[in-house]
Amino acid sequence: MTSDQKRARLALLMGMVAAWPLTGLAAAGLVQFTAGDVQLRRGDSLSRLAKGAELDGGDVVLTGTEGRAQIRFSDGGLVALYPDSQFTVTRYADGAGTGEDHFVVNLLRGGMRALTGLIGKRNPSSYKVITPTAVVGIRGSAFMLAIDANGKVLVSGEQDEIEVCTQAGCVGVTAGEAVLVLSDLELPVYTHTRALLPVPELPTPMLMGEQLDVQGRRAFVYIVPAPTPAPVPVAPPPPITAPPPPVPVAPPPPPTDDYQPPAPSTPPPPTRPTPPPPTTTAPPPATTTPPPPTVRPPFVFVPVLPIFILPPPPPPPVIR
Repeated sequence: MTSDQKRARLALLMGMVAAWPLTGLAAAGLVQFTAGDVQLRRGDSLSRLAKGAELDGGDVVLTGTEGRAQIRFSDGGLVALYPDSQFTVTRYADGAGTGEDHFVVNLLRGGMRALTGLIGKRNPSSYKVITPTAVVGIRGSAFMLAIDANGKVLVSGEQDEIEVCTQAGCVGVTAGEAVLVLSDLELPVYTHTRALLPVPELPTPMLMGEQLDVQGRRAFVYIVPAPTPAPVPVAPPPPITAPPPPVPVAPPPPPTDDYQPPAPSTPPPPTRPTPPPPTTTAPPPATTTPPPPTVRPPFVFVPVLPIFILPPPPPPPVIR
C-alpha cells in the first residue's frame, strides 16, 4: 500500500470519526453529562443514568431535586434537563436519507432547554414537545420551557420563532418573548416573565497533556477555572439635598467723601384755631332787682405809745 493510499484511508477514518456524533449513533441520543440524582426508566427497570449512556424511543429520564442532565441527539440537537423533571423520548427517527423525520418528546414536569438539530431544520412540523397542557412546535432553533407546581407552562423563545398550541389555538413566540399556558382549553397568554431556570454546571474541561501514564499513554490534564472574584461593593450615592436659600447681602454704605447730610425738615405751617360757631341762644333779659347795699368794715382805733431814743453814756475817764 502506497503512502498516498494510507493518507486517503486515514483521512476517510478521521472523517467518519468526526461525523460519528451526528449521524453514526445507532440510538436516538447520547447522555453527555449528568449531575446529582438522575435515573433511567426503560420498561419495568429503573437504573441510574450515567454519562455516555444511550437513549432510545420510549426511555424516560427522571431528575431528582438537584439532578441535571444533558442529552445530545443523533441529529445534533441538544436537550438540557433541570431538577425535578420527567422527560420521555416518545418517538424519534433521524431520516436523513429517507425523509422520515420524527422528534416527539414529552415533558411531564420540571423544565428543559432545547436547541434543535437537523430534524428541526429539515422538517419543522415533525418537531414537537408535548406537555400536560400545551404542545410546543418550532419554526426556529432554541427555546426554554418550565412547568410549575400548579401545572402552568411557561415557554420562552431564545432564537427565531416557536409555536405554542393548546386546544384553543396556537400563538407564535419570537426571541425575547414568553407565553404562559394556564390550561389546555385556553390560548397561551403573553407575559413579560421569562422561563428562568438554573443553568447546569458545565463539565470540567480537559486537555491532552504531555505526561505519560503507567501504560505509556498521554494523560489527561484537568483545567480548573479560577474562582470568580467577589464583587466589589459600591458605595451608595449621597442623598440629593435641596440647596440652601441665598443669604441676603446688605448694600455697601456710601463713601464718606460724598456724604450728603439729610435735608432739614420743614415745620408744618401753623394752624389757626377754628372759631366756635355762633350760638343762636338769646341772652337772658336784664333783671330790675336792686343791688345789695355796700357794707363797710368797722374802724378800730389802736393807741400807739411813743418810743424815746436815749443817747449812749459817756466813756469812762482815763486814769494816768
